[in-house]
Amino acid sequence: MKEIRCAALGLSGALFFASATAVFAGDDRDLLPQDDGFVTLQVENDLFAHIANTDRHYTNGLQGSWLSGPREMPGWMGPLTKLPVPGRFEAATISHHRVGVSLGQAIFTPDDTETSAPVPDDRPYTGWLHLTFTLQTVYRTNSNSAMQDQWKLDLGVVGPAALGEEVQNNWHVLIGADESNGWDNQLENEPGVNLTLERAWRSDLFATPEVMGFETDFIPHGVLALGNVQTYAGLGGTLRFGPDLPDDFGPPRIYPGIGGSEWFHAEDGFDWYLFAGVEGRAVARDIFLDGNTFRDSSSVDKKNFVADFKLGAVAVVGRARVSFTHILRTREFHGQDKPDQFGGITVGWAL
Repeated sequence: MKEIRCAALGLSGALFFASATAVFAGDDRDLLPQDDGFVTLQVENDLFAHIANTDRHYTNGLQGSWLSGPREMPGWMGPLTKLPVPGRFEAATISHHRVGVSLGQAIFTPDDTETSAPVPDDRPYTGWLHLTFTLQTVYRTNSNSAMQDQWKLDLGVVGPAALGEEVQNNWHVLIGADESNGWDNQLENEPGVNLTLERAWRSDLFATPEVMGFETDFIPHGVLALGNVQTYAGLGGTLRFGPDLPDDFGPPRIYPGIGGSEWFHAEDGFDWYLFAGVEGRAVARDIFLDGNTFRDSSSVDKKNFVADFKLGAVAVVGRARVSFTHILRTREFHGQDKPDQFGGITVGWAL
């Protein structure tokens, strides 16, 4: 645990240093967004990354989200919307705030879903059903320089009450696939509470050149998460490539995928870009591997360092944005025979 705490402190220090050295200047009120919020639907599934129909480990994620338009925050929320930033940043920058709420579910199974017996050397069955409340602050100085902070509070349940068995097996019946037979061995019901802070930024500090006449940019991000569901620190970044890159932060991912923004600039016409990214996480707690917090349950010996590699494409058509992401996640526990792969589809609408 000492090593994990040191890694978390080191990553958070790197995150603060990077944000503190970014250069922001100017005060253009035209940079304030003019939207009424966004609705986003997301699905992640291992089927998107395999030719054969399979269920393995993180096998399905669903999430529906609403994000408000820019609004004023009450004074008591000031400490949450004014995190440490560069000395001139607060005075020189336009900032706006949004709030949001999401309903999400994630389903996990072992590799062998045919047996009804416990699989002691593989991750346990479980579901995670939760509401996520979001407070977002975006600081900006011009179309190329911006920073985004997001507080996320997850409140939900792990175990049978999360309805993982019902959703997975009823869907399998509907499409004529085999049911998963080991759900009697899933984790016990446990309330889940998690608090996450994310920061992403775009700045001349990370300027990238044009390539074959196409724009590029690099968007670093960092995260700290604390709770009985997952506790970790992460750092990563996304490289984008396209004819006319928007000034958002790329498409979002389902938790714990970090980076991206549910908001985007909806304009008439068509735009697109490609992206690739990586995120490393130092993991101190993962209930989906460690098992229940307050009682005995199935568990595996997790790895303390995990990385996600992603590759994808985004299309913006009028007031809609559609993205596809392919994710490769390194081994999460000792004895796992190979990395996991899954795909994600996200569709967002500007209100």
